[in-house]
Amino acid sequence: MSSHSFQSIERMPVSVRTQRQAQQLSFWSRLIGIAAPPSHSWRGGIKLKGYKQLSNATPIIRLPADHLLLTIPLERGRRCAQPCVEPGQYVRKGEVIGRGDANTPWVHASTSGTVQEIGPAFAADSAEPVLAVTLRADGLDAWAERPPLAPPQSVEALVERALQMGIVGLGGAGFPTALKLAGAEQPDLLLINGAECEPFLTCDDRLMRERAQALIESADYLAHLLGISQTRFGVETNKPEAMAALREAAIQARTSVQIRPLPTRYPAGGQPLMIKSLSGRNLAPGARPAEIGVLALNVATLYALGRAALHGEPLVSRVLTLTGDCKRPGNVEVPIGYPVTALRAVAGARADGQLTQVGGPMMGQPLPAPSAVISKTSSCLIFAAERYLPAAKPAASCIRCTRCVDVCPMSLRPLDLYNAAQNQDHASLQALRLDACIECGSCSSTCPSNLPLRDSFRQSKMEMRR
Repeated sequence: MSSHSFQSIERMPVSVRTQRQAQQLSFWSRLIGIAAPPSHSWRGGIKLKGYKQLSNATPIIRLPADHLLLTIPLERGRRCAQPCVEPGQYVRKGEVIGRGDANTPWVHASTSGTVQEIGPAFAADSAEPVLAVTLRADGLDAWAERPPLAPPQSVEALVERALQMGIVGLGGAGFPTALKLAGAEQPDLLLINGAECEPFLTCDDRLMRERAQALIESADYLAHLLGISQTRFGVETNKPEAMAALREAAIQARTSVQIRPLPTRYPAGGQPLMIKSLSGRNLAPGARPAEIGVLALNVATLYALGRAALHGEPLVSRVLTLTGDCKRPGNVEVPIGYPVTALRAVAGARADGQLTQVGGPMMGQPLPAPSAVISKTSSCLIFAAERYLPAAKPAASCIRCTRCVDVCPMSLRPLDLYNAAQNQDHASLQALRLDACIECGSCSSTCPSNLPLRDSFRQSKMEMRR
């Protein structure tokens, strides 16, 4: 499903949006007792109907593996851990089942049980089959022996710990956290992204509400280890409970961590925009945050890194949102490899051929296969998504209305980029800064001609990389 099929958009002029944003920041700052930050606004973006209320009202529920078949992906993008178990072998929870090289995170058994097979399978957020280990859970959920591990006392030791504990970016990209830490060039600012600006998603919201103390503890540890002088959490103003929980945890910890409001405007969680909002620094296209003195992590990634560093716990489960047309929406913490069919039953969703969207409506994708399983980067399942995401209309010709230009948060000209993409004019694509596109889909969602702008740019990027 293309991003331009998402139609529930409230459009307003940029000047009015900016004024309302400033009013929102002031209001929420007074409400939770924090000082309003300097205004580091960015232009463009769109206001989307959030659908957050469908799933954010109840606490996270932990789902056991019971006696299910869990299929644990070893592969993500171009990185694949090599299996180190065999069919018939018994493994315990947390035991290594896939070893990576210096750039590939390790993979662990997400419960105890017996290895059934090793072969291709569909991860929920992967369009193609990936190598995976299928494990029949024994219902005991018995952990492997974990000798006490002291928190790493050097960056090098933390990098090794993150790699061996399988920590990756849980915001969607899945980039190895160890590589991000290894590439940190003496940053002076730690930014934690709690925006969660995609509609429907509430897993990060609930994580911040319920595990704020662990998040503050992890942020303090990381900042101290890296010698970072300032730590800031960025949270959208539509999450006052999360902001209040983090602030209370920071007060109890007697820390200097700051909780800063972000505008409730998509895509506020895009890395360049989040950095701009919280620091005023500009991240150039193709540049790494480390080059401007910033280390940026998603809140779920920070939580997983803290569990690995402070408790010696590998990444074997994640929190994800179950929402859409279902009887029991909410957020669940599930073992990696959990089958979507079982989650459909947990949520009380119909089992027929209705569309299941993985991730949000803007940057997510349809479930690739009914047999798909949850991976480390699966954040949301929207059941019967066609009720909320109308099918895309046929594309017409560009009418040069420039609405796509108005909403582009990266100040690009999508209509000119689209023309260059259609002509496979790579020189013009470079001149028009295609590399700066964050693929948020704002342009596609506002195009009255229903042009597949975002999808075209994504395809052009792939072609140019090849």
